[in-house]
Amino acid sequence: MNIILLGFKGCGKTYFGKRLADKLNWPFLETDTILEELYAQEYKQNLNCREIYQVAGEVKFRSLEKEAVAQLVGVENTVISVGGGTVLDPKNVELLLKIGRLVYLEAAFAVIQKRLEKIPAYAKADSFHAIYEARKPIYESLSAHKIDTEFLDEVGILRELENQTYT
Repeated sequence: MNIILLGFKGCGKTYFGKRLADKLNWPFLETDTILEELYAQEYKQNLNCREIYQVAGEVKFRSLEKEAVAQLVGVENTVISVGGGTVLDPKNVELLLKIGRLVYLEAAFAVIQKRLEKIPAYAKADSFHAIYEARKPIYESLSAHKIDTEFLDEVGILRELENQTYT
């Protein structure tokens, strides 16, 4: 059984994923890290996801993302964080549903914007907001347990996440 965290950038997937993994004594994996490793193996260049997207383009990025998701097959008792756009591909969603329980960490745009305001790439709130609005219905349509991170404190969010291992 795996717990798979999804949601928009800045919703807390990494932060809460690491804490849940520590609490459960499970490993923590991020598909973004796997994607970066795949890119480095193929192109002999270490770039972060944002840089890969800019250099390689969306088609190549999504292809690497699909490869990263495929590498999760066989992983057990792990907390997994998937990139914000991973669930845009129905085949990724289908595979993720087979390997674990999806948990959608929801946060209002204003909360996410405040968390990411120090990152120059996200300073252009208009395009960032449009992406958020386009993805939100996709996240909400998935067969995933939803946790609203805006109205729970850290202890409450972790309790909700831990409960997903028992249901």
